[in-house]
Amino acid sequence: MLQKTQPLKTYFISQIYTPENNQVLEDHQLFIEKVIETSVQAFYQVLLNDPSTQHFFTNELVENHLQKELKIWLLQTLSPKTSKEDSVDLVNKQRQIGDVHARIDVPMQLVNSAMTIIKHTFFDAIQEDKDICVEQKVPLVILISQLMDASLNLINESFLEGHVENQRSAQEFRNRTSAHELAIEIERVKGSLFGWMTQFMADQLSGDGRLWDIEHQEFSLWIRHKLGLICTDQKSISTIQMNLGELQVELSAIQDKNGNRQDLIKKINALASEIGWMLSHIADKHLDKATKEDILTSLIERRFMSPILQNESQLAKKTGNPFSILMIDIDNFKQINDIHGHQAGDRVLQYVGQALKLSLRVTDYAFRYGGEEFLILMPETSLGNATLAADKLLNKIRAIDIQLENNRQIKVTASIGIAEFDGHPDFEHTIKIADEKLYEAKHNGKNRYEF
Repeated sequence: MLQKTQPLKTYFISQIYTPENNQVLEDHQLFIEKVIETSVQAFYQVLLNDPSTQHFFTNELVENHLQKELKIWLLQTLSPKTSKEDSVDLVNKQRQIGDVHARIDVPMQLVNSAMTIIKHTFFDAIQEDKDICVEQKVPLVILISQLMDASLNLINESFLEGHVENQRSAQEFRNRTSAHELAIEIERVKGSLFGWMTQFMADQLSGDGRLWDIEHQEFSLWIRHKLGLICTDQKSISTIQMNLGELQVELSAIQDKNGNRQDLIKKINALASEIGWMLSHIADKHLDKATKEDILTSLIERRFMSPILQNESQLAKKTGNPFSILMIDIDNFKQINDIHGHQAGDRVLQYVGQALKLSLRVTDYAFRYGGEEFLILMPETSLGNATLAADKLLNKIRAIDIQLENNRQIKVTASIGIAEFDGHPDFEHTIKIADEKLYEAKHNGKNRYEF
């Protein structure tokens, strides 16, 4: 006769904190707290010595933030839970960790390995501890294993949901890119490319010996930060990026006088022309696509933000070039709606959205964040340069004349909070800082920026 099995819900993490198991955790809490320190150190020692993890973590980040967060999480997971609220909070915490891992794009195998290291550290400590009697060791090992495995299931489940959603958003962002908008943007990029080429040729004719570095040219930034998000043709992306790399190699050869100058100039011209042709080809292939814009403001919808910011965070970690975020909020927007009506409020959003879109570089992203709030992402932009951009945006918004019915006219202002990427792999961390600075700008009188 088959033994009756327990329902699956019995193994859900909140069901593990029975009175008996809570007593086990309470009896060994001092031991658990001591081993938490050891297990965290063991995990990060392995983590930082593995070359595959360097993309995600740095020693400074581990020391200042992640070790502390891991200790808090382990203590919360391995402490008694006597109320439904405690269990709900724990489940939410596990899912929040999975969400963060999805935003950082940490591989699941890395998280699974971390849990294995932590579990083995605990098991070794339990085996070696002479103060724990033999009868208590097996139940403690089983309980810790159950809690770790149940936590890992929740984290991975949330990670997969977030990862799938990010991939879906990225794909939809590509699929719904407006052909008209893309064509205009690519023309701006080509204008930057050929404008640079014209100046380069003029310098060669005049004998100007300046050092040519295309890394921070507008067309180069756009190819690095935007091309991969709007184009699904990986072959075209790889070819353009390869040509861009070769372009810099040939420029360096001219500067170092390494090779025939005329041949190098011809090759540079050919590479630039091919990049321009391939960009035009990409624009042509998108002519049948629909729009991705927020209907009211013509800015990018917030739901497309996650894959874009994830990509920028990874690029910033890889290259060491920070990005900056501007959180923008229209001042006294509720008062505008109350006095002039919601149609006037919509008109204000349209005018401000258009002003933002026309004021930014081709490499920047402008999002309708929600309500009267906007988010600007500026790749490879330091905090100092972001403040200059914020000052220009404030002036643009102040200069807007918004025409209403009956010849009425209103003026608006905005407040801006600015934050620079500081190495934290979760982009929500940078958004939170920018949001806090926006609150400061509001508190300090509005119509200003804070950083």
